Amino acid sequence: MKNKLKQLVIISAFLTIYKSNAQQDPLYTQYYNNFSLINPAYSGSHGLFTATANIRSQWAGEAGSPETQTLSLHGQTGKSVGLGLSIVNDKVYVLNETHVYADFSYSIYPSENSTLAFGLKAGGSFLDVDLLKLGIENDNLFSENINQFNPNIGAGAFYYTNKFYLSISTVNILKTKRYTKSDNVVSSASDEMVFYFSSGYVFDLNDTFKLKPSVMFRAVNGSPLSTDISASILWNDKLEFGISHRVDASISGLFQIRLMDNLKIGYSYDAVTSKLSNYNNGSHEFSIILNLGGNETNKSKRKPPFYWMKGENSEEIQEMDVN
Repeated sequence: MKNKLKQLVIISAFLTIYKSNAQQDPLYTQYYNNFSLINPAYSGSHGLFTATANIRSQWAGEAGSPETQTLSLHGQTGKSVGLGLSIVNDKVYVLNETHVYADFSYSIYPSENSTLAFGLKAGGSFLDVDLLKLGIENDNLFSENINQFNPNIGAGAFYYTNKFYLSISTVNILKTKRYTKSDNVVSSASDEMVFYFSSGYVFDLNDTFKLKPSVMFRAVNGSPLSTDISASILWNDKLEFGISHRVDASISGLFQIRLMDNLKIGYSYDAVTSKLSNYNNGSHEFSIILNLGGNETNKSKRKPPFYWMKGENSEEIQEMDVN
């Protein structure tokens, strides 16, 4: 009886995801490691090329639960131009969706201490839904599998200094409609625009410790506002640990460590605070961030406050930016 109930929960969650295409909204806990996915204006902000790999396993321990694998690359190609590429694969029970997008950003400099970037995102999603695997009979909605490609575009703006950032964006301006009509029965699903708003600040507690609070809002027409409130402590640009709360959904522990000058790894665990906690063991998320290099001019460019590698927040780099 318990296994059947779990299956019912998974199927119900899948139906909700399919009708609203909620998986288009990348609900990462470590969103600061994948920021170009939700805002193309972020591409190139590091002043060098950065590759990120991310794996998220949601509702751990349950067959068919959501899994997301991400690979992204972005970097600065000139004084003001940034480029990026991302591939995201979502798996939820019988749904398999792969998103492929290219990013372009252009930066202006309102002052010697700040950067304002504008970005565009273009690409699409390959959707594969094995509805026949559900074994639901006498229902036109589940009578055949779905295979299709949905193009889309996104846009964003990103303002930042070494201490503060403000971001606003959407990743799916085109509202792709999917529908079928058979025997006077109409079933449909559409991709609603997802809007992101995020901001954060870095406080210097002393020479070695920094406090990094941030907030992320996701707004989708017809759905409740999703809010992430986070705070972390960064020690000596080597170790970061913190906590995040997704209101009415989960609470998470965050951890990042720099293993080498150009390599970081991160881990987070989400404990579900809703009624779904009875049917899963939380969510795990792993990330690897690798700096691939860039020219010396780009390396001196001001970086967003939640990005850190060896020396990136040092006084020497800040003086180079000002001068």
